[in-house]
Amino acid sequence: MDNHWTERPLEERIEAAGHRAFVGGSNAETWYGLGKLQYQMLVERGLRPEHRFLDVACGSLRLGQFLIPYLDAERYVGLDISRELIDAGLEHELRDAVVEMKKPSFIVTDCFDLGDMAPFDMALAQSLFTHLTLDDIGVCAERLRAATHPDSVFLFTFFRGNPSNNPVGPSDPNANWLYGFDDIAARFEATGWRVND
Repeated sequence: MDNHWTERPLEERIEAAGHRAFVGGSNAETWYGLGKLQYQMLVERGLRPEHRFLDVACGSLRLGQFLIPYLDAERYVGLDISRELIDAGLEHELRDAVVEMKKPSFIVTDCFDLGDMAPFDMALAQSLFTHLTLDDIGVCAERLRAATHPDSVFLFTFFRGNPSNNPVGPSDPNANWLYGFDDIAARFEATGWRVND
């Protein structure tokens, strides 16, 4: 990887890495395996076809390729910063007939702006908070909270550890942040979420 990797336009970086590897699927086994594992976990947690699902940082649809066919029409919403990644997922990971029948929708935003989206029943942010500052995690918590109902569930992952050595500067998909559970929980609870470990 060259020293100017992060300075290159996003579409160039996606093309160079490939739409799967760019979001953490270095080979087909990893790509499909992680997507299927996430899908199974969500179904075990109670996701049903009639539920409205928000895929936060949906990328090139590693999870979406399983959820879009499973959910009823117009029940999948993908949120990502990159239209290029979403388009690559739609082109390479789903049949056109599935997209036409299930009618997934997508929101492209760099600030978690959901507009007037109907409340979601369940959401997942897989491997997103590992690349975000605590302030940006707080923005995500606040913006998503506005699109919930009393029984909405938001599942997310993060790297546990001592934050004293975290990067200095803005959120970065090529850097990793560590947090204690209490730090994450405090940001969510400040916006009205109830957090369970």
